[in-house]
Formats: sequence, structure tokens, C-alpha cells
Amino acid sequence: MGKKDLKARPLLVYALNAESCLPHCNRLIRSIFMSGVYSLVKAAGAVERKMDTVSNNLANVNTTGFKEDQPSFREVLSKAQQVLPESEEERFLSHEYLDQYVGMEKSAVTVDEIGKNFSPGPMQQTDNALDLAINNEGFFTIDTPFGQRFTRNGNFQLNSEGTIVTSDNYPVLGENGPIQVKGQEIFVDYQGRVQVDGQLADRLLTVRFRNQDNLQKLGNSFFAPISSDDVPIPSEEVRVQQGMLEGSNVNTVMEMTRMISANRTYESIQKSLSSVDRMNERAISISRLRG
Repeated sequence: MGKKDLKARPLLVYALNAESCLPHCNRLIRSIFMSGVYSLVKAAGAVERKMDTVSNNLANVNTTGFKEDQPSFREVLSKAQQVLPESEEERFLSHEYLDQYVGMEKSAVTVDEIGKNFSPGPMQQTDNALDLAINNEGFFTIDTPFGQRFTRNGNFQLNSEGTIVTSDNYPVLGENGPIQVKGQEIFVDYQGRVQVDGQLADRLLTVRFRNQDNLQKLGNSFFAPISSDDVPIPSEEVRVQQGMLEGSNVNTVMEMTRMISANRTYESIQKSLSSVDRMNERAISISRLRG
């Protein structure tokens, strides 16, 4: 086999035809196919995670203040080569090349991170005085046993003590702490000022973050900073609407399309794994016959 032909031929074909390397072929073939299997398994894992994410989005299509999760993918590339350079012919016939090749993965797709889509959800009118929505960037501040949490879910209520709380009975914070309501008529203006029977009771502690991408989801439409450096910034520019709730920003049609696409991709990966398995058996059989 000439060097010109060698450069153009796939590594596996060369392994199966180079008689002088037969003692090492089984090892090389096993490495090549395990590399392919690794890539497919990684891709399958990424698709499964995408399907889990889409399923969670669809399950929360009616959750007030829910923000869609968006998995981002990246391709992991290894140093392994599938075509043998001319200068590598002699090394290929030695243990040196095999030792370098074994254990190296080919390209593989993996989930880099689960991002969050903070675009606003649709506004839903309820006419309930304690249903509040933020119609620009920002969050309500909630006091929980685990520390302050931040949410876009303004489905609030009064507890038995007259404190404005979430559906989980966590106090909604104002600038002076939990907001107490002692009266009948509750009015909240666009700046978050809470008036009870015409008297100012407090102002909602609405906040912003320098980088919303650094927030982590905690369930119940709650968010918290990933790092202690990402401190909430009180903001009077947050605009509040009374008698409204912000719906989930999940696009049902888009998520269903993503789910169908992910299912098809997963099926293709499963078929590819079956093909790789058959090719592996065939290649090993050929190498044994030549041995």
C-alpha cells in the first residue's frame, strides 16, 4: 500500500489490511469502536436531558411566573484522528501509536448547561387585589426559612395574621419587612407602593440582578443567586400591575416540536448504536480470519 493511498483511507480500513500490524489489530479495532460507542452514548445522554427539560417545561405551561429552561449543547472534540497521516505509517505499526490512540474519544455531544429564558410571559387579568405582576425586568422578594428567594409569581394572599404571603405561606417582603395589612381596601400602584384604606403601609421590595443568567431555579418559581457576589439590587424602576398575573413563558407548540425532534434523534442514535455493534462484530471476525 502506497503512502498516497494510506493518507486517504480511514484508520479502521488500514488496520484491517495492514498484515504487519495484525498482532495489534484487535486492540486498535476495540479502541475505534469503543470511541464511536462513547460518542453515541454521550449524545443519547444529551438528548435524554433535553427531553427531560422539555417535559418539565410542558408540565409547567400553566405555572404562574414560570420561566422556560433551555438546554445548550456543545461538541466535545478529541485529539484522535480518523485518517492516518503519511508520517505516522511506521508509528502505526508500533505500540507507540496504539498506546496514544487507545482511550481517546471522538467528538461527542453533551449538554453544556441548562439556561433560562427570562422573556416575559403573557399577562392574565384576575381583578384580585393581591394578584400582582411585574411587566418589566425584576422580581418580588420572599422571606423563607432558607433565606431570601426571588420570584415573578405574584399570586399572593393574606394569612391569618394579616401578612401578605405566597401560596406556601412565605411572607412577601416590603422595604420594612413582611407587609402587614390592617384594613379592608388594598391598592398597589405601579411602583409597588401598598396602600391599605388609603394609607401607605409599605412598598414592595422589588429587585433586579446585574446578570439574571447567574440565578438558579429552586422550584415553586423561586430563584436564588448562584454566588454570594450576585446581590439583589433594590429597584424602584420595577413596574407592578395589580389584579394581574404573569403566565408561564413556555411556548407549547415550540416545546412539542422540540420533543418530537428529540425523540427522532434518540431513535436514530439507538439505530446507530446497533449498527456500530454489528460493525464491531464483523471487524473482529475479519481480524481473526487474517490472524
